[in-house]
Amino acid sequence: MSSHQESPGQYTAEGVELNTDAGTGTEARARTSRVKDQISEFAQSAKSQASAAIQPITNNARSMAEEQKSRGAARIGDIAQALHSAADEMAAEVPFAADYVHTAAQKLDDTARMLRERSVDDLAQMAVEFAEERPILYIGSAIAAGFFAARLLRSSVDYDDGYEAEE
Repeated sequence: MSSHQESPGQYTAEGVELNTDAGTGTEARARTSRVKDQISEFAQSAKSQASAAIQPITNNARSMAEEQKSRGAARIGDIAQALHSAADEMAAEVPFAADYVHTAAQKLDDTARMLRERSVDDLAQMAVEFAEERPILYIGSAIAAGFFAARLLRSSVDYDDGYEAEE
């Protein structure tokens, strides 16, 4: 016989006591509630720590994107001004072509203005909305931009490779 007496409705297994008495259901619910609260607190703590760790990276990326956006707007504005100048020069000889060039330059001016006036977040939201409204055009534009960027990079690499400084 064992010196340990068990009350009816209680069982122990490897040091864990399981209580099957109907009167202790409230205790079990309370324990379950406490465990859920602890898990919730842990999850909230982990979320806030992750947010705090990611915040400087996000701010740095946003700052870099804003800087690149400003540079891009300036470059597009410069191209638009060059096109306006070229259109002015060709206006005497080919007036209808000059009108087309002025129109294209005006579109570039509008794009540069939009880049200057809107934040990176606004531009990202605009891109998402455009992708949702016109997915095929969005994908086609992305592919065309990729080909254009690849051509620019390839031509700049080819130019650099062909140039050797004389010693």
